[in-house]
Amino acid sequence: MGVENKRRRDVIRLAVTSMASLGLIPLNRAVASITSADVLVIGAGISGLAAAKDLVSRGKKVIVLEAQHIIGGRILTDRSLGTAIDLGASWIHGVNQNPLSSIAASLNLKTSRSDYDAIQRYDFDGRKVTEAEGRGLDARFDDLLSGITELQKTASINRSLGVSIDEILQTKKYSGFDQRGIRYSINTEIEHEYAADVDDMSLKFWDQDDSFSGGDVFISQGFDLITDFLAKDLDIRTSTVVQEIEYRGSTVNVKTLTDVFTARQVIVTLPLGVLKAGGVKFSPPLPASHLGAINRIGMGLLNKLYLRFPRNFWGTSDQLIGYLGHDSGHWAEWYDFQRVTQEPILLGFNAASFASTLEGYSDEQTVASAMKVLRTIFGASIPEPLGYRLTRWGQNPWSLGSYSYLGVGASPRDCDVLSRPVRSKLFFAGEHANKSYIGTAHGAYLSGLKASRLIR
Repeated sequence: MGVENKRRRDVIRLAVTSMASLGLIPLNRAVASITSADVLVIGAGISGLAAAKDLVSRGKKVIVLEAQHIIGGRILTDRSLGTAIDLGASWIHGVNQNPLSSIAASLNLKTSRSDYDAIQRYDFDGRKVTEAEGRGLDARFDDLLSGITELQKTASINRSLGVSIDEILQTKKYSGFDQRGIRYSINTEIEHEYAADVDDMSLKFWDQDDSFSGGDVFISQGFDLITDFLAKDLDIRTSTVVQEIEYRGSTVNVKTLTDVFTARQVIVTLPLGVLKAGGVKFSPPLPASHLGAINRIGMGLLNKLYLRFPRNFWGTSDQLIGYLGHDSGHWAEWYDFQRVTQEPILLGFNAASFASTLEGYSDEQTVASAMKVLRTIFGASIPEPLGYRLTRWGQNPWSLGSYSYLGVGASPRDCDVLSRPVRSKLFFAGEHANKSYIGTAHGAYLSGLKASRLIR
């Protein structure tokens, strides 16, 4: 056995030396092992897991390399408040014909349906917005959307959605209440949806994506039950940080700090934020087409704050709480998460610029700013939260943002470019590579399947 082990070590050492002489591995790299597979998948988010599961079902030897110590990527379920709360993807958007809805049903997962019309809005001073006022706000927003649609017909690809909105609003004579209401609607209906400021979004293409019908649902037991299902029986190497992907020769070499993994083909499911930051080196560099698409597509930011209280003080008749504050976009939308968990929890959302600003706050400052709004709405006597969980996706080094959007200068073609193979060896997947369902978990899942099925 000792002789056999020595022979194996000698073979590995010879292979490493040969690869180094060809420039495939730096000579000063301390390599602990070389591991081969048919296909390597970079990233154990939902797109990577979908691709790997599909490939394994077709008889391929697949290894998934994941930088974090856990799987799931931007599907991240936390249970520290005594119940399942999702810090990343929360909803299955559109249950009809959605592949994630089918998986949830096959696993008998309990879901909670969202009714976005079940909403009570409050003005800046805590006054309840009446039903008639609410209908007026909705009508004015619908009118704005109609104006945007007209402008899209002749819009340049470099035209900003925000600039166009401002031009439309300058033709209106709105009261202070109406102005707060329209800015509230822009923030919650557009900026929260696409995780970006309207000033940064493409007028022509911001809403080019498709959707499944049937309404949206939360998975009451946690979204990670889906990724756990997909990961079952896969070879996943967690805490494995990829530093370089080299695709010069007949095989692709994926290098970590100490190891090299080789395969004929690699599926890269790194989040767009990581690709934009150059978090992994590609040798040779990616084609100009791919680099251009990565640069043009925007990486958005949507953060969450869960507050668990000793009791429900907000009532039970509505699912959503809206706030028409003077500072547009500051704690404008809350969800009654007790409907999902049966526990007194409120979920607050912030997107784009204000979400980025909040990432510079301490936890205590963030909770205090949220409680100031809640006390404006519900009174100074409401209790302090018993616990909280918040996200800072922009500061997360493994995502550097929440999900992607089409920014000024970008087009759906950029997503198509990212879904194309490079030299029949590199394949890309992720929500940013799916123009039809950009920014969604099901978009990421479907892109993973698409990438896997391009591999023969």
